[in-house]
Amino acid sequence: MRYTSQLGPPRIVHVSSDLKYTKWLLWFAELGALALLCACGRANTEQRLDAIEETVQYEAPRTYAPPNLDEYSAKGVSLASLPIAHTVYVPIYSHIYHDGGRPYLLEATLSVRNADIRSPLYLSAVYYYDTGGRLSSKYVDQLIRLGPLQTIEFLVQRHDITGGSGANFIVEWHASDASVEAPFVEAIMVGRSGTNAISFASPGRTLGETTSE
Repeated sequence: MRYTSQLGPPRIVHVSSDLKYTKWLLWFAELGALALLCACGRANTEQRLDAIEETVQYEAPRTYAPPNLDEYSAKGVSLASLPIAHTVYVPIYSHIYHDGGRPYLLEATLSVRNADIRSPLYLSAVYYYDTGGRLSSKYVDQLIRLGPLQTIEFLVQRHDITGGSGANFIVEWHASDASVEAPFVEAIMVGRSGTNAISFASPGRTLGETTSE
C-alpha cells in the first residue's frame, strides 16, 4: 500500500496485486516484441547479404604457371604469310644494387599484350639474354598466335640470378599487314626484403622492322 495527499489528510490506497502483475506482463511483452523485431531484422539482413554474396563471387588470382604453347597454336600459318616483322628489346633487372653495392634480388614478369581488337598477331621468339649478351633461355622458339586482346606472360623467378642487372628479353612479333596494332610489351620487376618492397615497370623498345621472306 502507499500514501497519497490530495487536498486533505493522508489516506491509505490499496494497489491490487493483479495490477502489479499486469504491468510486469506488459513490460515483458514489450521486451519480447522488441527482441522479435531485432531477430527478424537480423535474419532479413543476413538473407540480403547472402543474396549479394551469391551474385558477386570472389575468385582469387591463380598462381603463375608457364604458358602451354600448344594453346597458342598458329596452325596453318607460316612466317612467309606474315610480311610485317618487328623486334622488341625489353630491359630486365634480375637484381639492382643498394647499400654500397649489395644486390637486391627481383622477380620479373614479361607481359606481351595484343592491343588489336580485331586481328591476331604472332610471336616467333621470346629469348632471355644475360648481362654479358649471352643467350640464357628460350621461352618461345616456335610460331605462336595471340588472338585479339590476348596476353601471354613469362616469369623470371627471384632465385634465377643468371640474367643479372643488365639482362633483357628479345621479342619477335609478326602480323599479316601494317594496319595491325603493335603489341604492348613491358616487364614488371618486384622485390621484397623484410618490410621493404619495390616494384617498377620497364617498357619494351622496338629495334626495327623487317620483311619476312
